Amino acid sequence: MSFSTNGIRISLVLIMLCGVFFFFNKKPKFLVPLKHINQRSRWVYNIFLWIFILCVVLLPLRVSVVSDKHVVVDKNIPIQIILDVSLSMAANDLSPSRFVAAKKSLISLIQQLDGYYISLITFSWKPFVYVPFSSSSSAIVAKLHSMNLGDFPPVKDFLWTAIGDAMLLGVENLQQFTNQETYKPGIVILITDGDSNIWFDPMQVVSYYQKTAVPLFVLGVGQENYLIGRDSWNDEVTTNINLTLLQQLADKTWGKFYRVLGEKSFDSFFSELSQNIVSHQQQKIQNIFWELNDYLVYILTFSLLGLFIFRFYISFYLTKNNNKNL
Repeated sequence: MSFSTNGIRISLVLIMLCGVFFFFNKKPKFLVPLKHINQRSRWVYNIFLWIFILCVVLLPLRVSVVSDKHVVVDKNIPIQIILDVSLSMAANDLSPSRFVAAKKSLISLIQQLDGYYISLITFSWKPFVYVPFSSSSSAIVAKLHSMNLGDFPPVKDFLWTAIGDAMLLGVENLQQFTNQETYKPGIVILITDGDSNIWFDPMQVVSYYQKTAVPLFVLGVGQENYLIGRDSWNDEVTTNINLTLLQQLADKTWGKFYRVLGEKSFDSFFSELSQNIVSHQQQKIQNIFWELNDYLVYILTFSLLGLFIFRFYISFYLTKNNNKNL
């Protein structure tokens, strides 16, 4: 049991109103001649008055009573997804493209993990939080449906693959969220088809993952040295994925490395991952409380309305009828 500050303030105001009601109850002749007030009317009036006073006294108290219990599934593993959106993700060795195949499988994963907190970071040259942490799978899925690789134009910024920077932003974003909520460390999923070729060395960021006990699941997407086109000098442009680096990142962070060479590989990984996450769900019994104050407000309003109605009834209706009988 505790006290409500707002309840105390409201009660102090209503106490003065109680005094007014008591005065006119003891001295009714100030409003209506005493001979026009019958005992039954005063008895009903007193009932409403005492109900009103009781509510005013109890209103400052926060009284909670356990009314029921129910089982709650504790989905306490936040998931940080890091998606490569560099130009090479447009390669069509995965139909219709690596990017579309990855997006389609991610949508399926998020729908399976409805209720979990999930965030999405996109990166090429510079990583940024594309979708902040949210437990609304429908909102995240809607955002993914509207996302296209054309949102990240093939200019200089999207020709590089800053895996180290993306990993660093991913674990920092995850830690900021878990510090605000009572969640487990969470996991990070890295989806890339390239090699780290700018900014931080990913192996330097691994120590941060080890310190925070965050496992990194790595998906290496697409074929090696896959031809995606020719440049302005008519030279071949091929994809370049560093499988050795990606394997080491997963091994050193207690995660897993998955080779993705087709859409089925995506589905297989995400199916296994979702089953693993769901298997760590915890169930707990949560009390459902009956809050007295929620009902006091209605009772207070009803009794106050009753007082005014009976005062109006006594003041006008009875006086009018008694005048007719004279």
